[in-house]
Amino acid sequence: MTIRVGILSFSDGRARVHDTLKDYIASCEAALAARLRGTGEVEVVAAQEQVATSELAERMASSLLGEKLDACILNVPVFAFPSFAAIAARILHGVPLLATSPANGSYPGLGGLQAAVGMIRQTGGQCEKVWGNIEEDSVLQRVLAFLRAAHAVSRLRGQVYGLFGGRSIGMGSGAVSPDVWMQRFGVDVDHVDQLEILRRARLVPPEETERALRWLEERMGAVEYDGKKLTRESLGMQVNCYIALKALIAERGLSFVGVKCHYDLSEYFVTQCLSAALCNDPYDWDGEKEPVVFACEADSDAALTMQILKLISGLPVVFMDFRHYMQQENLFAFCNCGACATWYAARSEDPAENLRRVRLCSVIPKYGGCGCHVQFMAEAGPMTFARLTHRMDHYVMQAFEGTFEKLPVERMRETCEAWPHGYASVESEPMELLDRFASNHIHAVSGCYLREIRAFCELTGVELEVL
Repeated sequence: MTIRVGILSFSDGRARVHDTLKDYIASCEAALAARLRGTGEVEVVAAQEQVATSELAERMASSLLGEKLDACILNVPVFAFPSFAAIAARILHGVPLLATSPANGSYPGLGGLQAAVGMIRQTGGQCEKVWGNIEEDSVLQRVLAFLRAAHAVSRLRGQVYGLFGGRSIGMGSGAVSPDVWMQRFGVDVDHVDQLEILRRARLVPPEETERALRWLEERMGAVEYDGKKLTRESLGMQVNCYIALKALIAERGLSFVGVKCHYDLSEYFVTQCLSAALCNDPYDWDGEKEPVVFACEADSDAALTMQILKLISGLPVVFMDFRHYMQQENLFAFCNCGACATWYAARSEDPAENLRRVRLCSVIPKYGGCGCHVQFMAEAGPMTFARLTHRMDHYVMQAFEGTFEKLPVERMRETCEAWPHGYASVESEPMELLDRFASNHIHAVSGCYLREIRAFCELTGVELEVL
């Protein structure tokens, strides 16, 4: 994940005063740019000149506008004329803005920061601010949190969500309003029939299927063929469905997808569990790849939540169900039949390390179809949980932090042993969480990203509820 960030520096509007400040302003800009580049996450595009006139504010902002920025940082280390920042912000309308100023009492940067952002907001603009020295880790993390959120906001615009099938098993979360998504997030919705997956699956060359089957059989911890539900033939059909879906994603330019599966495919053909796991993974038998968010049961709000978390973090994202609360252990058991990246089995950059902890198990008798479930227990570690829901056209993001814990594998028999599991201890009071959480589905990403989620919600006008 590379975040493309512009830097625009501001100064005093009097030429004689600007001449005494320009070297200091340049040093602050250089320190900011170097620190951001050093993270490996950020590509910096600096304006050619410092803004010391209204004309330069318009010209430098216009030059940055053509750079396809994810965000722009307004560098205000002195008391620059606030009107310059307001002009630039108007030109950069639509680009997420963050104003910064170092902590240096020898210069009135703090006052300049307050005045610049105050005027931008006063004139109807949106701009966040961070005061402090970028060399300090706490300041850098605040800046990066905003930039990651801005990256998600910017990259969502123009993306296409592929909705395969429609509402699954009566869940309202499968419904999506294309008009609202375009207006609020800049995301288009492309409806595709699930039968197109099956049609394309039947066209996959046998040698390609065989190569994929051998890859799975050699790397998975176990492939538990039972001669009934899970056979080499049914697993081969699941492989072909994934290959077909990959081709459809590429051909139709889809950025993330939701697939109905239940019960059209899971009842009469094969479940889409393998596609769900491998789409969300950063690898398959063709090597390393970018994860493509896949939401089970055509849960569109799930897909959008997962895409936001992916764009914020650059990591695979979890799709699971609230399954059970274990009172004695004070843990939630989260599990779902399919859509969980195998990356979470070990959280390793080595696919072999993840896959050796994964078992392909026969689909449970509840489903009339055939194929495998992708079973594992998520590795222990910090997680950020989130879910985007809507009440009519009012969107709410619910989020909280927690930790996946490891339990003996035998404990999975208490729920549904064949499914992937995550056992979560959470910061929230469990019964209050259950009362307030607005969905049966829960999504999560490795690490701590509440600050980024908060910034994303502020940029998009989504209500945030931290549980």
